[in-house]
Amino acid sequence: MTLGRFLEETRLALESHGVEEASLEADLFLMKALDIDRSRLYSSPDRPVTLEERQTLARDLARRFNGEPWPYISGYREFYGLNLRVNSRVFIPRPETELVVDLALEFARELAGSFPAGRPIRIADVCTGSGAIAIALAVHLPQAAVYATDISTQALETARLNCQDHGVEQRVTILEGDLLSQMQGPFDLVVSNPPYISRGDIPYLAREVRTETLVSLDGGEDGLEVIRSLVPQAISKLSRPGGLIMEISPEQGEEVCSLIRSVVSDGNCTLHKDLAGRQRVVFASLP
Repeated sequence: MTLGRFLEETRLALESHGVEEASLEADLFLMKALDIDRSRLYSSPDRPVTLEERQTLARDLARRFNGEPWPYISGYREFYGLNLRVNSRVFIPRPETELVVDLALEFARELAGSFPAGRPIRIADVCTGSGAIAIALAVHLPQAAVYATDISTQALETARLNCQDHGVEQRVTILEGDLLSQMQGPFDLVVSNPPYISRGDIPYLAREVRTETLVSLDGGEDGLEVIRSLVPQAISKLSRPGGLIMEISPEQGEEVCSLIRSVVSDGNCTLHKDLAGRQRVVFASLP
């Protein structure tokens, strides 16, 4: 069978299994199985597909049809222009989380402008998972000292590999522990993409999302269990001025801001929308 025919059949198979971006994923599956880039994928439609390549594709598609997300199958996910290792031990970084990085970079650069020469900006990334936020900040803030924490030993193994891949292992300190329990502070900025899905909503998530690590999703009965613990911990370990930036579920914004105001009366809490127009990130700044 030729490559062009195989590509079309792969697309149809993905569509029949309800994959939304069937054409894109068909490209990705063939590129992985044949170890070629997209230009070669489309410039050689008459190229024969070998038995070994067909077997690789069949194994990968079986995993996809069983509900496994493409990033776990490929082993990588792009986040903020960085190619990060991912696996079933870590939550797959999402595009909306890049808003956390955008806001953190803007705040950190403005704050660092008032620091004396040589003084690093100290950042804590809580629930780091694959290390996506911590690494993106370290790459774009050469003057930053970043501390990344998670309760999962296996997730932190992946985060360490990603730090090494991007040359920031000397500036990102990996710590295992519950939220900020292993961190001394003070920090100029605390960032986090904590678990915020209500436990009762998890069974209704898309099947591929439910294959991801549960500890990264489960925010307790109302989705705010982890956030309620994180907010006072973070604020107690923030410098003045300082900031707390967290990803949240769109319907949680006002409640999270109320929680922040109950902990620190002079803080300013703002909500920021993602590209879909949904409130996605809360930013608490302390004077």
